[in-house]
Amino acid sequence: MAEPQPYDRALKALMDDHAPEVVPQLLPGSQVVQELNTEITRTNLRADLLYLIVYKGTDHILHLELQTNLDTDMNYRMLDYHVDVYGKYRLPVISMVLYPFETTIPEPLFHEQSADETLLAFPYRVVRLWKLEAEQFVSQGLVSMYTLLPAMQGVTAPMLLHALEAMESRYQRGPTLTRHLWRFQIILRRSKTLTEQEKHIVEDSMDYYDSLLDSDPEIQAREAKAAAQATAQAAAQTAQAVAQATVQAKQETMLLIVKTRFPDLVELAKQQAVHLTPDQLDLITQQIVLAPNQDMARFALGDVAA
Repeated sequence: MAEPQPYDRALKALMDDHAPEVVPQLLPGSQVVQELNTEITRTNLRADLLYLIVYKGTDHILHLELQTNLDTDMNYRMLDYHVDVYGKYRLPVISMVLYPFETTIPEPLFHEQSADETLLAFPYRVVRLWKLEAEQFVSQGLVSMYTLLPAMQGVTAPMLLHALEAMESRYQRGPTLTRHLWRFQIILRRSKTLTEQEKHIVEDSMDYYDSLLDSDPEIQAREAKAAAQATAQAAAQTAQAVAQATVQAKQETMLLIVKTRFPDLVELAKQQAVHLTPDQLDLITQQIVLAPNQDMARFALGDVAA
């Protein structure tokens, strides 16, 4: 399974700290009774976040999926998760996807059709964070939501500077403030609702908190892990590119020799080359070089590919 992006980690960390305050903002009329995220790993559920909630006076399970980019399989995934979660808890399941950044979103409906008969129609809810008005959360003083302000509609640099002051006033200069600043900074970096100039104003003001962020062991561990993962991913991509280039070079060498010595076998060689490993390519190239006639060369091609 791929490692979560920093945005996913930031959003999950926010929900770990403030789900009872955040969930009712995403699903008005709901109240968190218990978070069930420890059961996700223990029971091999694949959902991002799960909560036992009261909604319209009735117990429900809220499944909240965090999605930062387009996923063309999202409808199927949500249906799959919904069935898993319902099978586990046998309570009504509200399935919801939170998109923090503007992206292409498939219609939130899994639809299975057989000729003129609808076999299954499964809708789910979508929260587009960039469509939410930042002002409504600032005017209510919902500090727990301030982490998400940089992604919201109508946000301004002065509003974010006020948010930073409010967070510092609420949480003082301790671990809770540090976690909020870390999440705030990550969301800010990818914000599409601010101009670059506004981003720079806010980022410059955050220099004041650098010592706080730099001294927090949890934040530094996360940053180090993210950097290590990025380095490993880059190394893997480089190795893959080198391997592909090596195979391509060996294929071209083999085809050049076949074309030079036995041009009638070029099409056969092209067909076989795409299925050969680097070692097989070396072997077949050597056999083509040494083949005394076309029949032996054809045999070599077929024998190595078999």
